[in-house]
Amino acid sequence: MQQRLVVYDISSRVIEIGIRVYCGQSSQANLQVRPPNQWTALLLLSLPEED
Repeated sequence: MQQRLVVYDISSRVIEIGIRVYCGQSSQANLQVRPPNQWTALLLLSLPEED
């Protein structure tokens, strides 16, 4: 997801939000985008609507 934003020059960073599960194998994370780019990022990363 972050790579798609880079193509459109939208800076972002991954923020770890959860505790590590399975002995440090993975954790929950969010993608943080600056406020002026939030709506653009949401549109780029959302699934297409079906008619």
